[in-house]
Amino acid sequence: MTQTTSFQQIINLLSNTLEAYTSAFFLKDAQSKTVHAFCYHTLGKYFEKGFSCSLSEAGLIERVLAKRETIRVGKLGHYVDMNELPFYKKGENGIKGLFAIPVGRDLGVLYVDTKRSWGFAEKEQKLVMEFGQILETLVKSERAIEREKMYARMLRLWHNVEEQAELSEDPERYFQGVVILCHKFVKAHSSYLFLVDHERNVARLFACAGKVPEEFQGSEVSAFDGVIGWIITNRKTLKIRRLETKSKKQFLFNPHEPLPHTGSFLGVPLVIGGDVEAIFGLLWNNEHRWDRDELYILSVVAKRSATVIEKLSMQRQLAISETIDRVTGLYNEYGFDQVFRKKLALAREKSIPMVLSVIQISPWMLVKANLRTREEKDLREQIAQTIISTFGKKTTIGSPAENRYVFLWFDHTLGEAEKKLTRLKARLMHECLRQLGDLNLQIKSSLALFPSDGKTVSDLWNTLYIRLLATKHKNYSS
Repeated sequence: MTQTTSFQQIINLLSNTLEAYTSAFFLKDAQSKTVHAFCYHTLGKYFEKGFSCSLSEAGLIERVLAKRETIRVGKLGHYVDMNELPFYKKGENGIKGLFAIPVGRDLGVLYVDTKRSWGFAEKEQKLVMEFGQILETLVKSERAIEREKMYARMLRLWHNVEEQAELSEDPERYFQGVVILCHKFVKAHSSYLFLVDHERNVARLFACAGKVPEEFQGSEVSAFDGVIGWIITNRKTLKIRRLETKSKKQFLFNPHEPLPHTGSFLGVPLVIGGDVEAIFGLLWNNEHRWDRDELYILSVVAKRSATVIEKLSMQRQLAISETIDRVTGLYNEYGFDQVFRKKLALAREKSIPMVLSVIQISPWMLVKANLRTREEKDLREQIAQTIISTFGKKTTIGSPAENRYVFLWFDHTLGEAEKKLTRLKARLMHECLRQLGDLNLQIKSSLALFPSDGKTVSDLWNTLYIRLLATKHKNYSS
């Protein structure tokens, strides 16, 4: 809560009405267990401006707060023990009376003293009590306003995060946007999102905001070391009020990193299926006090981001399943067509030749009639592995049908492509089809060259299949 003119005007009015020497309102900070002079009016020069101290050192103020009772001094003519008034930095002589009351249940203390008379009369004490009630109302009102402002900020953050989730299909764009939003919300020095790779036991910096050294962008850290390692191991939010500069464990990247280790750190895990899949890390220059609602909204954002990770992962798996043949692991008809169109556009752009080729094992109906379903599946898997081992994973390979396999090669002549197919067919006959010799299977093949045999996808396919139908390869019958 920030000091406002209203509080100061009330203290000024109270002091002038009572002709007090000092009038002050001490506000309690429950989180840090301190009190500070929120506003005051004094005729002396020893009242400490900006006074703040822990409750245990607040003397009379602490006694009022602890017992929630009024303290009156003066009627019996006793002088005040100045050790009980730590806000007078050099001591103050001549105070004849004081009156201190709790404001609200646990908000603070209203204090007045005087050098004019021995204490305050009952009418004056009643006036102080009424001013205390006004201060209580103001404090509660201002805190309610601050809370409403926080709720408004939380709502804006949540709205923006939801908008990012709806608009961003790219995980990098989504998380970069969310990290920036959280960074601005908490006003951190720097903010980070680490993605966890459990197979390699590392966490990679995927997105960041604020003052992040360029050397760390995209870098990886161990899943067992530093604050990131602690969060992955314990699967809990980590709050460090003040980092220890000499600690060998409180670091993000390495113990000698050029990041501020004099402030606070907050690490929020994104948990999916019981495992930490990502981590939000927030670092402050100075000690930061987390508001309960601030921690709540960050945890909600982390949970929402975890669902986005799951969604994007499922979308990737769905996209793969739509383009990959589940038995062979090769491109299916739809997947191969997508890649073919992209590569044809590239070949056209760079004016380089490209060969489209196919092999077909037939009659496949004999395989279905003589082999069990499991045996047929094993045969298809064996054929696919033989093809991959022959051409390598860099070759674009598809399986548009159970007995048909298609290939794409850049910058090849028909003769070079034919030699590759001849070598492949020999391997297939020897390694995969020899045990099915009684079925008399044949391997046919054909090729089409861009641009001489066609300049469009449909032209090349037509040429390829017309040649396949007209081709007989008796040398490759089992």
